[in-house]
Amino acid sequence: MLRHLDYVAGLDDDNKVWAEQAARALKAAAKLVDQATATCTDINAEASATALADARELYDQAILVGISDNLSPPWHKGNHPGLVLARRLQHKADEVWLFTKDTRTPWTNNASERALKGPKLHQKVSGYWQTTLTLSRYCRVRSYLVSARNHGLHAADRHRQPVSSPGRRRAGGREPRPGPR
Repeated sequence: MLRHLDYVAGLDDDNKVWAEQAARALKAAAKLVDQATATCTDINAEASATALADARELYDQAILVGISDNLSPPWHKGNHPGLVLARRLQHKADEVWLFTKDTRTPWTNNASERALKGPKLHQKVSGYWQTTLTLSRYCRVRSYLVSARNHGLHAADRHRQPVSSPGRRRAGGREPRPGPR
């Protein structure tokens, strides 16, 4: 999101104003959410709620300016990128601002982009995946490892945990086999 706003801001001075205003509003809201999370205060408390509402208003105004400024400029590939981005951010505003309502939601998409980097790099280097089954297996193992790392576990610990969890059964009601020692 910020990368797209930076790109549009670099196109010309008119786009720079609204794109930077939208980015400032998002960063201010993220800072408020981070502060509320760090101090274990309610993000809906009066001071935080007012500051978030101000940031959202700033964002909404920036997006409207982005739409109005980019309605008429011609672009060689259809609509101006500033118009496309402004309309998309307006249409998906509730999704963009979800991190203010649910603090478990990250405000950037860095983690999801990082998760796709490995499979896309493999595809770029080799040209393809042998089968969709190998791709799905790779993604499953990768998601386990990333989740383990995010929870502060080592890869070896994560591999033993599902097997050694009490009460865990395999399909058909059988007990799981013990892992290698």
